Amino acid sequence: MFEMPLSAAFAVVLSYLLGCLNAGYYYVRLVHGKDIRLAGSGTAGARNAGRLFGKRVFATVFLGDLAKGAAAAAIGLSIGPEVGALCTIAVVLGHIWPVQLQFRGGKGIASALGALLLLAPWLLALMAPAFVALKASGQSSSRAGIAAFWVASAGSALLYGREQVGAMIVLALLLTISHRSKLREVSRHD
Repeated sequence: MFEMPLSAAFAVVLSYLLGCLNAGYYYVRLVHGKDIRLAGSGTAGARNAGRLFGKRVFATVFLGDLAKGAAAAAIGLSIGPEVGALCTIAVVLGHIWPVQLQFRGGKGIASALGALLLLAPWLLALMAPAFVALKASGQSSSRAGIAAFWVASAGSALLYGREQVGAMIVLALLLTISHRSKLREVSRHD
């Protein structure tokens, strides 16, 4: 049984709370005085922010969410690889289901990618060609992105230890769940 030291538990809780700092929600609230979740797709992520307010807002929100994912992974990895994996999952959970926003956040892609930059950077090299190939074959961005995370989950077994493999499987599941309505919508149009 895995016993978590107090410093590791604190890092995981801190990572969840960091995930709750949703860049899309706070940027749009501060700059435009609106709740982004009441417009467009109804999420507080970079894609919705970009659709509603343009490419510059998309980039700002994406980079903010990417940075918090990387920060959470760094906090965890400073304690150990197991804690890095748990903090990666926690920051994505916080982004998707932020407690202070009634558990209505973004979809978690940018935060997950930011964490992977530190936790398992070689997986990004597997994800990029999978995403590009699926997108080129006519798949939606949502389907291509989720599939890329599942490809990385399979590839993680070849490149990394059990912590990263476990984190990738949980991330792929979380991202699939957070995109379920979008994936169903795309399936209806196929």
